[in-house]
Amino acid sequence: MQLKDVAVVLLCYADYESLEIALAAHTKFMEPDTKIFLLQNGRGTYDCERTYRVAKRYADLFPRNIVVVDWIEPQKPYLAIKELLNSKIMQPYSYICKVDDDVFPVTEGWLKQLIESYNTSSEKYGDDLAYVTSLVNNNPWGFIKTLEIMDLKEEYLQNVAREHIVGKGELVSKDEIRDGLCGTVWHNPYISRWLHKKTTLNIEEFIDKCKSQSDCLVNHKERYSINCMLFKKELWNAIDIKKFDDEYMCHQYCLNNDKKIVARCNVPMIHLFFYSQREENKDLIPNIRNYYEKFLQLPFPISICPNKEYENENRLRYIEQMSCKNDSPEKFSFIKTIFSIRNSSDKTHKIITILGIKIKIKRIKKVSYKQ
Repeated sequence: MQLKDVAVVLLCYADYESLEIALAAHTKFMEPDTKIFLLQNGRGTYDCERTYRVAKRYADLFPRNIVVVDWIEPQKPYLAIKELLNSKIMQPYSYICKVDDDVFPVTEGWLKQLIESYNTSSEKYGDDLAYVTSLVNNNPWGFIKTLEIMDLKEEYLQNVAREHIVGKGELVSKDEIRDGLCGTVWHNPYISRWLHKKTTLNIEEFIDKCKSQSDCLVNHKERYSINCMLFKKELWNAIDIKKFDDEYMCHQYCLNNDKKIVARCNVPMIHLFFYSQREENKDLIPNIRNYYEKFLQLPFPISICPNKEYENENRLRYIEQMSCKNDSPEKFSFIKTIFSIRNSSDKTHKIITILGIKIKIKRIKKVSYKQ
């Protein structure tokens, strides 16, 4: 495999602030011939349309490298990616590097190094290799590895760790760190907040500590949060087991077929938020954006609109424009989003939704009176 054989794919939805930072880093560290496909998998809401504008802006800044895919109908992530990978535009590429839209590299040559690990691992494991990944800090498996590399485990156990919930509700002691489904860092936003201060906002040390690290196997018997994966394109069709969660399907495929996952641990990457962390930690965005403005030293600002007051004005203007469109499908879709009335499943109640708040009202039967 060579660089020309690989397409980088980011599935984008509604987190425009994270996408701006991620694309800034991608464009700083991409090779001249790298192709990045931004698959916009959501339209219509302000956040989705704003994310789409971010994608288009970076495509305008890097027209030779970035392609915005906006002709595939938004759908379940696995299916949207599958449609893209099987499309004509992807025919020149035999390998895919799928990266989450809030995950980004911080070192030169990161993709070439992943390719090198894939080639070496492919020689070693043959068809038993599933994919190669990087060392992602905010990741259940990557968190444990990052603590080890950064010599942070003792500090974590003494000052940060506490009894906590993992998986589907299992209570574990403060001394345990789980790396599987909904693991320790996934379930606890305050831990990822601490981790960002130690790595994301301390990037030179994170990079330096990772330099001497070698490749290692990820435990494929535990579910792995796939923030970055380099794989042969055919894999995406092979993992189709009639479920729509691509992470679950990858895990089941690797588990059932004993497929190997190799991590290139000297390629550090940053993951901003799992959805379980976003609300509590979103206030970190301005600090992270300002930090990476200085670190990346790009000739243009990372964000279209970093001022939150202006952003809120744009959001209100969008609502005004949508509500004033005459007889357009977008208007009725918008109105239905903020206000709707429907019958309950047993038709005994009416359910009124106003700005996401559901009110259940009992239906009143018609009563006839005889004189």
